[in-house]
Amino acid sequence: MKKLVIAFAVMLMLAGGTVSLLKYMSMGPFEITAEELAAQQAEEAKKAKTKTLFESRPRYIEMDQIQIPIFQDNSVAGTLMINYKLEALNVDNERTIAQAKRRLGDALIKDFSFYIPRTLRNNKTLDVTLVKYRILMISDRMLGKGVVSDALIQAMTSTNDQ
Repeated sequence: MKKLVIAFAVMLMLAGGTVSLLKYMSMGPFEITAEELAAQQAEEAKKAKTKTLFESRPRYIEMDQIQIPIFQDNSVAGTLMINYKLEALNVDNERTIAQAKRRLGDALIKDFSFYIPRTLRNNKTLDVTLVKYRILMISDRMLGKGVVSDALIQAMTSTNDQ
């Protein structure tokens, strides 16, 4: 009786292994028909299309707020605060921007510390599009051309400390 149970267990394991092998190799009753193959290819094409659509959408990276002191006559005349996002068109550019976030913010503060007082000396108001193009120029200089495709300025507020 013991030998019969052992023989039955061995036969059961061999049958299970055979079925697994047939399923893995897509042979015998598990062979893929033409309709199933067409359905699989359509599903793969749909996944590839979704992936390319997802990768081609612009991604916005939230940047830290910039606070720039405005100096006039050896004293602080006010503070300018800028909230902005940078647009990247693919995942690699998004990672590059995220890694250089602090360095880019520091470079923008340095640049705006000289640029904004000089601009306000000539004009009484500061144009948002000029600030946007300045952000794009600095980011292209630091990260390379084309990494940042656009800058979205969400808020730009000025306070007078006089």
